[in-house]
Amino acid sequence: MWTRRNVLQALGAGLAAVPWPLRAAMAAEAPDLVLRLTAAPGSARIRGGGDTAVLRYTGQVLRGRSDALRPSSSYLGPTLELRRGERVRIVFRNRLAEPSIIHWHGMIVPEAADGHPRFAVSPGGEYVYDFTVRNPAGTYLYHPHPHGLTGGQVYRGLAGLLIVREAQERAWGLPEPEHDLALLIQDRRFTDDNGLVFKRMMMDDMNGVLGDTVLVNGVADAAFRVTPRPWRLRLVNASNARIYKLAWSDGRPMRVIATGNGLLSAAEGVQTRPYVVLAPFERIELLEDFGTRRPGSDVALVSRRFSGLGMSKMMDGMMGRGGSSGGMMRGMMGRGIEGMMGDMMGPGQGEELSVARFTVATQARTAGQVLRPPPSASPLAQARHELHTGIAFRHMRGFLNGRRFDMGEVADDERLPLGEGTAWTFANDGGPMSMPHPMHIHGVRFRVVERSAGDAPEDLRDGLVDTGFKDTFLIFPGERVRLLVAPTEPGLFLYHCHNLEHEDGGMMRNCRFDACSPAGRT
Repeated sequence: MWTRRNVLQALGAGLAAVPWPLRAAMAAEAPDLVLRLTAAPGSARIRGGGDTAVLRYTGQVLRGRSDALRPSSSYLGPTLELRRGERVRIVFRNRLAEPSIIHWHGMIVPEAADGHPRFAVSPGGEYVYDFTVRNPAGTYLYHPHPHGLTGGQVYRGLAGLLIVREAQERAWGLPEPEHDLALLIQDRRFTDDNGLVFKRMMMDDMNGVLGDTVLVNGVADAAFRVTPRPWRLRLVNASNARIYKLAWSDGRPMRVIATGNGLLSAAEGVQTRPYVVLAPFERIELLEDFGTRRPGSDVALVSRRFSGLGMSKMMDGMMGRGGSSGGMMRGMMGRGIEGMMGDMMGPGQGEELSVARFTVATQARTAGQVLRPPPSASPLAQARHELHTGIAFRHMRGFLNGRRFDMGEVADDERLPLGEGTAWTFANDGGPMSMPHPMHIHGVRFRVVERSAGDAPEDLRDGLVDTGFKDTFLIFPGERVRLLVAPTEPGLFLYHCHNLEHEDGGMMRNCRFDACSPAGRT
């Protein structure tokens, strides 16, 4: 357990006594910005009634810009606003009753700063992160990543937004920060006295935990008043397992200007979709002109109904839901079991949900600037190597190439060369327990170059946004998704399913980025 006092004592005994991640951070050049984030138990008013016991991050600027940290009005952590090229040091203090560590989701950082679970600190301990912001302007996240504990810690409140800004954003015609609104979406279950309900049954481990109440920025029944002008909306799915089919209640199309790892380029253009599919820890940005709606009008952001998926689909069949006429469990045990199971599980994947309401102010419309997306980024190196990963879910456990998580193990087919392109193909051929999986790779940004036909519901396909750079992608049963990946940071990183219950259950593996040449050279 390393606190400020025993770090100073170790320095008195010699720098070699300090753990190497801290030693590297302290030896680095002076940072532009020093922040402190503390994880600790707390309470928050989330909905009507009493307060809810939560876990929460609180933050403090120790050096540098005071606007780098924007406190949250809910249980969520403060929003971090970083600038591209800025050197940042973050001191994490763990005041929880269990180990924890922070991962900067989507950020390209050194191995020691990525939040690998082998760096998890014990209660009362600290960890120092040191990195330069290399990501482009965009919407990112931070959340805990201790093995086996991530789902519960995120569910109880440990998550926050990380926004990267660039000086050129105004020149690109994007709305000003005061017309920039982030919506961090989560689903939760509550007891009658407002306690959070995490896992209650075996299905929570198989499906992932699904809630019956949608929270936006930590608040139930979220509502926003917007001026009649263009807005930059950042939509963030920070749910443990729920997939959203996000749409406007009035049927207007969604204009996507950014995916998970930055703005779409001029060559890619604005992607117009009737709705957007957002898997856990995916993000997209919209350009939405509320000035085209009648002043004083209301419009809702909803998650549209879609066909059941994976275990939810199987349970719907067993319960006789989703339009089926029977249902095995209903037939065997009567209709009462349906109500009992429904109460315990809450809405399944694909049920219609209300997300947030927007009221357009009654004032004159303000026209926005002409959108001038940034020029195309330097293309990734052409693929010179091939990797293949099979995804399977059987016996209520997830596997990647037949393997489960081992803290220090890396297989030959989990190595990628630095600075060279690798075509990494994921195949979701999990058999009778197949389900969709949101897959995340740490330490890289990649492009989806091919998606084969699979068992994705027809009422979801038009909302998939594979354009642009990403760090998380959704793969449906029977699909093959081919990525182009070119790592730039050496070291041991992770790839895993971002359904947090699957991740905690071992559906995660190490991958190493180094100068090796894998056997799969093309």
